[in-house]
Amino acid sequence: MAIRFRHKQPEPRLEMMPLLDVVFLLLTFFAFALMVMVRADTVDVELPVIDPTGNARQGPPPIVVSLADDGRFALNGEFIEQIAIPEAVNSAIAGSPDSPVVLEIDVGSESGKLIELVQQLRSAGVEQFSILGNRRDELPLSE
Repeated sequence: MAIRFRHKQPEPRLEMMPLLDVVFLLLTFFAFALMVMVRADTVDVELPVIDPTGNARQGPPPIVVSLADDGRFALNGEFIEQIAIPEAVNSAIAGSPDSPVVLEIDVGSESGKLIELVQQLRSAGVEQFSILGNRRDELPLSE
């Protein structure tokens, strides 16, 4: 008499955890890939070289374009409208072509206003300028 053993094979199961792991990894990959693919508009900045001796800069006085924290613009301390900036800067440069252009920005002002100001200066033909930041209580603009 032969004895037969029953071999019970386990039922196949579909495990969901590895599938969910793969789905979340793919989701993460595509989210990061999308963030990398978004193009950000940037402004090239060349930092000035500071004189190591600490001597004051020699030459003509700078043309100062100021942006206050309330969004108002000024040229050499006199308030002007935003639309008049390119013409006013061009006339100031024509009067003193060797003067550097300095943007005096209040740290409380909107960054969008700074970008608009830079675009206006570039449309006026000003490609080189320095940016000077001030605290709110140090802004030299007069009312």
